Amino acid sequence: MKREDLEALGLSKEQIDKVLDLHHEEYDPVKKDLEQAQEDLKSEKEKTSTQSTTIKDLKKDLEEFKDADVSGMKQKIADLEQDIKEKDENHQKEIADRDFNDILREAITSANGKNAKAITALLDIDTLKASKNQKEDITAALKALTEAEDSKMLFGEPEPNVLGKGDPIGSVTKTGNQDSDAAMRAAMGLPPVTTEQK
Repeated sequence: MKREDLEALGLSKEQIDKVLDLHHEEYDPVKKDLEQAQEDLKSEKEKTSTQSTTIKDLKKDLEEFKDADVSGMKQKIADLEQDIKEKDENHQKEIADRDFNDILREAITSANGKNAKAITALLDIDTLKASKNQKEDITAALKALTEAEDSKMLFGEPEPNVLGKGDPIGSVTKTGNQDSDAAMRAAMGLPPVTTEQK
């Protein structure tokens, strides 16, 4: 999302700044999570490479000492292989969770969700994660929430942020000094307010 694109839509500088602030508020944590996941992946790959080398060396030693008692070495190899397997499974789960969260976040944004945390709390996350068609199932689940009476208020265009607390022009609400109202009306060339107008 670029400033030029928003300017082309006819938005004012304040509106563009607000949209970009909201965009960064959502995008920056995702970017940070991705960078952290990439660092973790690099670190895990280095550990796995070291462990794989260790396993190869131990297997080579086993060949050289066929007749020796190598049960300790075999156990160490089994432990290392199990450790690699568990770390690989955990890493795959982390990647799957990250991908799922990205799909969910995009779907909520596309459905004009107002509060992602509240919407997520209403979804059966475990079932959606286990789905083979996550994107379609998430979209269908969100559609059901947009149509349900108890959750449809969580969707739609966000409420505009009202700046300031001044009365709109033409308001007849009386708050404050009536003398100052009369002076203001006179300065603007308007007739004084009559009892009928009130």
